Amino acid sequence: MLTIKVFLDTNVLIDVLSVAERPATEYSIRIFQEIRNFKLEGVITVQSVVDAAYAFRRDLRTQSLFRDRILQIKNYVNLESLNAFDLQDALLSGAPDFEDELQYYHAYNARCDYFITSDRKLLNRHNSSMMQICTPEDFVQKMKTMPLEDH
Repeated sequence: MLTIKVFLDTNVLIDVLSVAERPATEYSIRIFQEIRNFKLEGVITVQSVVDAAYAFRRDLRTQSLFRDRILQIKNYVNLESLNAFDLQDALLSGAPDFEDELQYYHAYNARCDYFITSDRKLLNRHNSSMMQICTPEDFVQKMKTMPLEDH
């Protein structure tokens, strides 16, 4: 059976790391649980970790929790660096949100099956038969029909 490879956008990581409840938190946590149980292969970029750290920079309590959770997450998620190919593809795309494009092209070049994001503007920007873009909620619904097995 093939492993389903999912790219988790920065906002999905923030959902899981945040102390406050966010609209997609429940679904994002469910996806991470399936990754932790080895039913999905998860990918996050180091840039997402940096961006999430920046988002939590003002709250010392959250910073400590952030460090602890990242140390746990890195044990079961593929933590990858952006590369020159991702950069070139993002630059050539001409899209207005460069950071989104870097993340998208890293996921595409890494041959992820799904790009999971809460960023609504990304949902309709790219159309690829190789990689589907969906919200955490939509992906959790899709998981119900996927043949997920332990690895």
